[in-house]
Amino acid sequence: MAEEAAQVETELCHFCLKTGVLCPSCQEKVKSGRLGRSYQDIARLLLDLEANGIGALQHTHLLNVADVEDVLVLVFKRGNLRYLRPVRRKLVRLVEERTGKRVHLMEGDVDERTFLEQLFWPARLLTINKIWLPDGSVETRVILCGKRPWAKINVLKEVAKELKGLSLRVEFER
Repeated sequence: MAEEAAQVETELCHFCLKTGVLCPSCQEKVKSGRLGRSYQDIARLLLDLEANGIGALQHTHLLNVADVEDVLVLVFKRGNLRYLRPVRRKLVRLVEERTGKRVHLMEGDVDERTFLEQLFWPARLLTINKIWLPDGSVETRVILCGKRPWAKINVLKEVAKELKGLSLRVEFER
């Protein structure tokens, strides 16, 4: 029996992605909000790009996608971005061309500080504090320095809310 070629791993089964009809298990993942609104489209796009020459994707696992305004953040399993390093620019360019949005690649399943460092790149993260508000909610205060982040602050705050449920207050060192 011939072994099936490795493909980019996704949270949805490949049959569902190829047919566009979700099985009950995949439907629940989408309906529960665990996956971003654009996850299905981007996963399908990555499968297509892999089949058309970006073989490095076969070593990756797409965990989630955040789609906020004109920005797409693709979240891969920890350690996967090293496989994409040789083709990263090409991959980002192709996804940007097909979606018309700015694309940023990140690793998921990392601690909060690493997540925020990746999100606000190339700005440097100086400090993170938790602020407990009177209504019982918690805000994360982030102080940045250096270069401006790769996207608008309000968009990145929405991405953090969508991916990690973080409510951010962002400041720059004076």
